[in-house]
Amino acid sequence: MKAIRFNVTVPRYALVKSLGRLRDEVYYKGPFAILYMDDVPAPELVNENWVKVRTSYGGVCGSDLNMIFLHDSPYSEPFIDMPYTVGHENVGTIVEVGDAVEGFAVGDRVVADPMLPCAARDIDPPCAPCARGDFSQCLNMRKGTLPPTINLGYSDKVGGSWSEYYVAHQSQLLKIPDSMSDEEAVIIDALASSMHPVLRNLPEDGQTVLVYGCGIIGMLATASLKALAPGCRVVVVARYPFQAEVAREYGADEIIMQKEVKDLYEAVADLTGAQVLKPMIGGRFLNGGPHAVFDCVGHTDTLDDAFRMTRSGGRIVVVGLASVVGRLDWTPVWFKELTIRGTLCSAAETIGGKTQKTYAWARDMVADGTIKVDHLLTHTWGLEQYEQMIETAASKGSNRCIKQAFKF
Repeated sequence: MKAIRFNVTVPRYALVKSLGRLRDEVYYKGPFAILYMDDVPAPELVNENWVKVRTSYGGVCGSDLNMIFLHDSPYSEPFIDMPYTVGHENVGTIVEVGDAVEGFAVGDRVVADPMLPCAARDIDPPCAPCARGDFSQCLNMRKGTLPPTINLGYSDKVGGSWSEYYVAHQSQLLKIPDSMSDEEAVIIDALASSMHPVLRNLPEDGQTVLVYGCGIIGMLATASLKALAPGCRVVVVARYPFQAEVAREYGADEIIMQKEVKDLYEAVADLTGAQVLKPMIGGRFLNGGPHAVFDCVGHTDTLDDAFRMTRSGGRIVVVGLASVVGRLDWTPVWFKELTIRGTLCSAAETIGGKTQKTYAWARDMVADGTIKVDHLLTHTWGLEQYEQMIETAASKGSNRCIKQAFKF
């Protein structure tokens, strides 16, 4: 089968990083490309607890693009099984079922939570984080029946959704109701990844939250905040008008257009009643400001702004995939007694006394219309168009790109 593959070695890493300073396309075109199309065998069931899924849509995540352009830190490399077929956002139809699988059958439409913690590795008893539902903190992602890997889409053995087939453990699967389209279902991963940091850092009524960045994760973080904490005030920083439109539809109370506002600090201060203070030397900061900042970008500049704009005793949630950042002044962290929280994928969450996976909450909220996502898949491609997909992601402002996916 055809698959989009990723492979990098230390020598090639150094080479493409060097050449990439001159031409971005070196990462995915030409003789040194680390992302490429290849013919590979379809993955086989790992054991009797697994199913094979024929892909309907394979979503494109911002983390995939970070990977392609080597923006990620090498920190996570011990948890990756290279070379591998890319793609963790998924929806498809089961075509083969292992003998021990219960509750799923050939023909079922499913999404697979991409995390591969203890349950997917047939490790029993599970580690302490998995036992309490914190699957993204699993301590055994290098053990059990799988090679070292975090997710579907980062392992040669299980494959990924940027190909015709992938395999999944029964513990990863969720059925998709007939009322939900495949185009909606492929958004579930992005919604779960946005809902997880919101549920783990739920604001109180009357508090002001700044959502910094309005790609699909910022949009869905806004939707999650207004659905799960309707009493909070959500201020969104957006770059493009089409992003602002979606944020307003999801209930954002205020929008700051980053390209239009003269001074972001003054704009946030005006909305929160804060003071803008300027030291004799160095950058400005707010005395006051939002109670929490959800940084959905993860760049040096946005983290620096989050440090400086969050009010004393507030919280910064790093949702965007921050990697090795530049020189940051950490004085605000101790001076304001800030809390900084990270987030990875999803877990198990409790809402109204009921506990289930974030993926299940996301599916249910899409199914019952609490959060509408039918307008978010803006670009679809054939697998052979992967180069055009990457180039579209690089110019999403001009083509109003929100979410892309490969269609099979």
